[in-house]
Amino acid sequence: MIFKLLLVDDEKPIRHKLINNTDWEKSGYQVYAAANGEAALALIKEKEINILVTDIQMPKLSGMNLIEEAKKIRPQLKIIIISGYAEFEYAQQSIRFGVNDYLLKPFRSQKLLEVVNTARDQILNKQNQASELALLQKEIADYIDHSQADPFYSWLNDEKFIEEQSLILNQLDLNAVLKRGSKDDILKIVNKIVVKVDQLALNKEKIVLFLNNLILESFKIIKEFDYPIEDLLVLIDKQHLKDIIYADFQKQKLAIFLKEFLLRLHDLLTFKPGEQKQQLIAEMKDYIAQNYQQGITLNQLAVKFNLSTGHLSNLFQEETGESFSDYLNMLRLAKAKELLKTTDNLVYQVADQLGFNDAYYFSSWFKKMVGTSPTTYRENINLF
Repeated sequence: MIFKLLLVDDEKPIRHKLINNTDWEKSGYQVYAAANGEAALALIKEKEINILVTDIQMPKLSGMNLIEEAKKIRPQLKIIIISGYAEFEYAQQSIRFGVNDYLLKPFRSQKLLEVVNTARDQILNKQNQASELALLQKEIADYIDHSQADPFYSWLNDEKFIEEQSLILNQLDLNAVLKRGSKDDILKIVNKIVVKVDQLALNKEKIVLFLNNLILESFKIIKEFDYPIEDLLVLIDKQHLKDIIYADFQKQKLAIFLKEFLLRLHDLLTFKPGEQKQQLIAEMKDYIAQNYQQGITLNQLAVKFNLSTGHLSNLFQEETGESFSDYLNMLRLAKAKELLKTTDNLVYQVADQLGFNDAYYFSSWFKKMVGTSPTTYRENINLF
């Protein structure tokens, strides 16, 4: 890719040095030059400049005015200021105008090349990041299309990468905190995000964009661990997210969503084998024992423990040696036998206590499991 570089200085000797003391073409740049701000602005409009290097003090249109106008035309323009010592503090203040770097006169040509290359690398990183997010969006879109997932998730494919939200994510080092930080670190992240949203005065649209890309960045992280898309989607509290997207914005709701989502994601990424798996399985078994009468399903259990159904199913099989459905069947069967032995409840009452809505289905299920009907089992209890 050829990058378009604009060099601006009203002093001809300095401008000549900027243009000719560096082999710009060899480094991948197409160079343009201007002697004043007005000429520079015209080139920025016409040539779609990527990187601007400009002096501050110039006739007709000052460097600072040039920067302000140029940013309106090309918001993603990378800007480098060259300045005399007397203007040093002025150059520092220019950061608020979106200036990426500055050089103090005199400077070596090699130093200018290094600074321009840094700006170029920032452009490339931004493009790569945007491309990566686009690929992630496509993967999520394909998953939604083929898995009949909740169409609400198609919201993740509606927006694009923007500058403000990238500033937030880049400053947080979300990747490291999620993988190696503590839960207190996660809460600090949430607070930083809410504060940053305030500082940047993001409107509703940009907050939605930020959340969109936060989720995509999170998906990128879990892919490193070979988790499927559904493992990310089950972490999302859709109601809280809908409140943020569709209702009047409230910082409190943003904080609640971020806290729940990032803590769940942290739990997923820091999940370790061994004792933690055993503890999780023990908690699942306890939950099943307390709720099996409600007709609990694998999907309900997955939502409860913030796992995808596929991941939970594999984990349960690995740790217990039997599938979730087999385990649930054996638990219900043991309870059915106990009720038939120790109570005078009618068959339909036993079925109801076990979470079966249909007594005939319960009788058929019991006969398949035991080899005889519930009534015959109870009448011949000593034979079993």
